[in-house]
Amino acid sequence: MTSTFKTSAILTAASLAAVLSIAAAFHVPAPATASNIASVTVSAKRMSAEQKLAFDLDAQGVQTVVISTKRLSAEQKLAMAQEDRAIQVALAQKRTRTNG
Repeated sequence: MTSTFKTSAILTAASLAAVLSIAAAFHVPAPATASNIASVTVSAKRMSAEQKLAFDLDAQGVQTVVISTKRLSAEQKLAMAQEDRAIQVALAQKRTRTNG
């Protein structure tokens, strides 16, 4: 039990530090407006009970979390924004059909 708590605490602290580091990397000194606020998405796969047990048993030392990023070109940003809009529209339409 204690090992699982320690592992969870370490992973939570590492994730928080990673998010803060990434957010700091995208810091824009201009006033905050909707157009210049960077967003960061951190995703993780939920582990099964067996995977958690294996992780806890294998965790004999320091856990290392590697996060790598790269700056997107204007074209890549535009493509991602269009994809996000399309997803939001599809979700809104799905909600409308479900609720209607």
